[in-house]
Amino acid sequence: MTKYGDIQTRREFLHSIGNIGGSAAVYQAMISMGLLMPGDATGAELRDKWAAKSSQISGDIKPTVAVLGAGIAGLCAGYELKKAGFPVFIVEARQRPGGRNHTLRSGAIVHEVDSQQSCTFDDEEELYFNAGPARISQHHTNLLKYCRELKVPLQALVNDNRGAYIHDSAAFGGIPVRAREVITAVRGNITELLAKAINANALDGDIGIDERSFVLDVLRDYGNLNHNFEFIGSKRGGILSGTGGLMPSQSSEPLKLDDFFFDTSVPFRINFGESYNQAATMMQPVGGMDRIAYAFANELKQELYYGVEVTAMRRAGSRVRLEGRTNASEGAIEVDYAIVAMPPSVIKNIPNDFSLLTRNAIAAAEYAKPIKIAFQSPRFWETEEEIYGGISWTDAEILQIWYPSGGFGQEKGIIIGSYLFDGFHAENFANLSIEARKEFTLAAGEKVHSQYRENLSRGISVAWNKVPYSLGGWVKSAPSSILQKPDGPFLFAGDHLTYLHGWQEGAVISGFNALNNLLDIMGV
Repeated sequence: MTKYGDIQTRREFLHSIGNIGGSAAVYQAMISMGLLMPGDATGAELRDKWAAKSSQISGDIKPTVAVLGAGIAGLCAGYELKKAGFPVFIVEARQRPGGRNHTLRSGAIVHEVDSQQSCTFDDEEELYFNAGPARISQHHTNLLKYCRELKVPLQALVNDNRGAYIHDSAAFGGIPVRAREVITAVRGNITELLAKAINANALDGDIGIDERSFVLDVLRDYGNLNHNFEFIGSKRGGILSGTGGLMPSQSSEPLKLDDFFFDTSVPFRINFGESYNQAATMMQPVGGMDRIAYAFANELKQELYYGVEVTAMRRAGSRVRLEGRTNASEGAIEVDYAIVAMPPSVIKNIPNDFSLLTRNAIAAAEYAKPIKIAFQSPRFWETEEEIYGGISWTDAEILQIWYPSGGFGQEKGIIIGSYLFDGFHAENFANLSIEARKEFTLAAGEKVHSQYRENLSRGISVAWNKVPYSLGGWVKSAPSSILQKPDGPFLFAGDHLTYLHGWQEGAVISGFNALNNLLDIMGV
C-alpha cells in the first residue's frame, strides 16, 4: 500500500490494467471494483469500450446487422459497424439521411401527413433553415468528435443575445424591450434587496461580521449598485440615445420591477442561456445542420438504402426477419441482428415480435409536438435594430424568434418566425392550414417587429408531430431502461434512450449503447 492509501492503490491498479488491456479493460475493472455501475457509463466510455472490444473480433465471425433508420443514431451505429468490418446495411424510409436533422434550402420538400410544402428561398449559401436540431453544445463531445473526424466545419451560434428583445403583452405596456434592460433591472433590484437585508443585520446567522464587507462589495459589483447600495440604473441596460459618442454616455431609465416581475413569465426567460446545454459557446455546422448527416452518409454510400419502409420486424429463430417495401416492390431479408433506430412514435405502428415488456415501453413513450416556421427577409433586424443572432422572446402563441448566426452584413437572411416546443399553442399552430400558419406568425410577430409583414416572405413550416417517419420531436419522459437493453436479436437506439432528449449528442450516445449491447450478446 502506498502512502496515499486505497485511492492511490486503485489508481495505480487501473493504470496498470489500462497499459495491458486498454480502456475497455479499465471500464470492466471499475465495474468489478464497484467504482462504476454499468448504466453510469458516459458516451466517451461507451465509445472507447466499443473501439477496444470490436477490434478483437475476427472478420469471419462478425454477424450481419441491419440498422433501421438513418437518423443520427442509426448513422453513428452504421458508421462504426462498417469501420469495425461488420456486414451492415442501413435502411431509411426517406430519400435523405438525418431523420429530424433536416435543413431546408431552395427546392426542398416538407411532407406532413396532410400537406406538402416546397421551399422557395433564393439559392444562396446562407439561406437555409434548420427545421430540426439547430445547435450543438460545447459539452456534446461525442458529436463534436464526429464533426472533427468527418471534417464538418463549425461556427459559433449566437444562442443568447442581450441585444435581442423580450416581449410580453402583459408587461412594459406591450412594448418589446432589450434583454439587457430586463437582466440589468432584475439583477440590480434583487441585489439591492439583498444588500438591504445584510445592512439590516437580517442575515447575521449566515454571514459573519468579517465577511459582510466582502459580500456587499460583490453585490455592488454584480448589480451595479451605487455606494449606498441602491440600484438607480446602469449603462449595462443601455445608454440614452445621442450619448456615448462625442459626449459622455448616460444610462437609460431602468425598468421598474413591478412592471414585469410578479405577474409574467419574463423573469424566467432571461435564464434560458444559463442552462448547461444552452450556455455559450454554442455551435452549428457551416452551411446547415444536415452537413453532419451527409458527412456520415458519404462514408456509407454502399451500405445506405433510401426509400425503404420497414413493414414488419419478426423473429426467425434467434435471428431477425425484416419485411419492407419500396415504391417498386416488397420483400424480406434475414439478418443476425437489427438495431432499431427509429422513434417509438413510429415503431409502435409497425408489426413486430418484440417482447411484451418492450412493446409496452414503446407504447408508453409520449412525444413532444414542436413546430418551427421560417421566412426569407432582408436583414432589417441588423440594419435597423442592431440584432446579430440570438433569440427574441414573445407571447406564448409564437414564443421565440430566431435570428441567423451566419452571414452577418449580407442583404438577405432566414429568420425563424416562431419556435414552439410543445403544448396547446404548438398543437393549435400545427392544426392551422399552411397559409394560416404564415398569417398567424406575421400577426403575432408584428408585436415585436413592426416591419415583419413588409419584409418577411416565402414562409415554410414544419410541425414535427405531422411529419411521417418522425411523428414528434422528442420524448417527454425519462428513458426506458427496457429499451436500453436488447430484446433478443433486437437492439434499440435514439435520443429517447438518453437524458439528452432532442439532442444529437443523445442520439450518438444511444448508438454506442446499442453497439456495446451487441458485443455483450456476442459474448465479446
